[in-house]
Amino acid sequence: MKKWLVIANRLDKLNQAFAIVARWAVLLMLGLGLWNVIGRYLGVSIGHNLSSNGLIEAQWYLFDMIFLLGLGWTLQKQGHVRVDVLQGHWNKRRKAKLELLGTLFLLLPFAFGVMVISIEPSLHSWLIGEVSPDPNGLPRYWVKTLIPIGFFLLTLQGISEAIQSWAMLTSSSLKNRAQANKQKENTRD
Repeated sequence: MKKWLVIANRLDKLNQAFAIVARWAVLLMLGLGLWNVIGRYLGVSIGHNLSSNGLIEAQWYLFDMIFLLGLGWTLQKQGHVRVDVLQGHWNKRRKAKLELLGTLFLLLPFAFGVMVISIEPSLHSWLIGEVSPDPNGLPRYWVKTLIPIGFFLLTLQGISEAIQSWAMLTSSSLKNRAQANKQKENTRD
């Protein structure tokens, strides 16, 4: 089990590294947004356009980067929406069991499916050199590549979460067995 937990730890660190990239993208996106607003109003005052479609699209692309590269990290930090109405009354073992089942039967098939389905359109976009139809627009192929990458990171984090849930379940069952054996020994004496 220790080897699996080492793998889970490495997957966590990988998603943390991509989260750092996403954090810097937030700052860049905010800076571009500020410039786009200032440039629009200041440009009207001086009679010269200080913003462009490319800068507006860059802001959108940075938002895509934040969202897609942050999927796995958000899962790691338990930041996704959850229905905690029932879970608030459950013990840790039951929560871990539900987490494992949800990860194996819902999260992983969905994340893996989106990743697989998005690879072909991403490759096609690279092959044709897809660009925005707007004047001075940006290339779209690289931002489409973020879709399979983001869902790949989510899949990896799902695997990490499943390993950690399994480890929690097996360690608590081992503790329960040890306690039961200890109680049996005490009753024999």
